Amino acid sequence: MGLGAGITTIIHAVLAVLLLIELGLTGYVVGQFTSVYWGISPSSFGFMLFNSIWSILVLVYLALTPRFVEKLYHSIIALALLGVTTLFWFAGSIAMAAFIGVPGACPYAFCTALRTAQAAVAFGFFIWIIFSVLTAFEGMTFLRGGARADTTNKPGQPAAAA
Repeated sequence: MGLGAGITTIIHAVLAVLLLIELGLTGYVVGQFTSVYWGISPSSFGFMLFNSIWSILVLVYLALTPRFVEKLYHSIIALALLGVTTLFWFAGSIAMAAFIGVPGACPYAFCTALRTAQAAVAFGFFIWIIFSVLTAFEGMTFLRGGARADTTNKPGQPAAAA
């Protein structure tokens, strides 16, 4: 990424914590809805659970590949993954927010699941904002330096002789 290593590491760490919280929240909601409705959970909740798992895999690629397996990192792939992930979080958060609405009188387990879903939506929008920022930074880096698989060479520097 084009940001300093310290800021990027902090953003990745905060994102990892939020993703783990979101994974727990959506896992709980899917489990509660599955038990209340005899095995049927709303698809928007399942999609948010998928988003959490997908985003953890994307974060592993973005955070660890440039440091440990530099040959596998490419800025076009990183930009595409960030763009798709940002779109997933926006769509999933909107879909989940539209489904939950305002809970009325309901059984205790169902109300708890809806309140947890509301928290999951809030965390989903925070995660969407962070992925949007990372996508913007990666896009600016891409426009500034072009597509480079080798992250050690800066724009305007000749490639190191093999």
